[in-house]
Amino acid sequence: MFLSFVMPHPGGRVGFVALGALATVLGAAVLGATPAAAAGSTAGTIGLSLTITNACVINGAAQVQSNTGSMGDIAFPSQPGVFGTVDGQLVGSLGTLQVQCSPGVTPQLTFGAGANDAAGKRRLAYNGTTIDYRLFSDPQRTSELGIGSSLSLGTAASAPISVPIYARATGAGSVLAAGSYTDTVQVTLTW
Repeated sequence: MFLSFVMPHPGGRVGFVALGALATVLGAAVLGATPAAAAGSTAGTIGLSLTITNACVINGAAQVQSNTGSMGDIAFPSQPGVFGTVDGQLVGSLGTLQVQCSPGVTPQLTFGAGANDAAGKRRLAYNGTTIDYRLFSDPQRTSELGIGSSLSLGTAASAPISVPIYARATGAGSVLAAGSYTDTVQVTLTW
């Protein structure tokens, strides 16, 4: 049931209001409800991108490094003060030198002269005395890795490439002073 009454209007006119309709509007305002509106939705997208460049790491490193530090060591067995030749092999943190690159990359290692080289030969040195040595890519020591030479490692896949490096020192029959003869060779990995 609706009741109506006359209500003065600010413009001097008279208006009629139905109490039932007024109660419905006031009730909705008190309860915080709003008159029903049409429901809808819209969707959009977010674009993402990440560019990956080719990379290589040595001996299982977690990231590319500008200077890998030691790739391993070649420690010749101890020899007496007079010896002919002695062989050694590179031992890295994972055994042989390990190179892992993005699939499809063709990495290569380039071998420097060493800290004690002279006349195109690498040399171990102690107190001014030197012992010639050479590096090789094969256990028979027939494929020399001369100063400035590069060793191609083929095309990389997902697995690490094992790179054995061999060495041979030559005492040449000289009588040598006892001591620890050392050298350091710079090796550069490119891809």
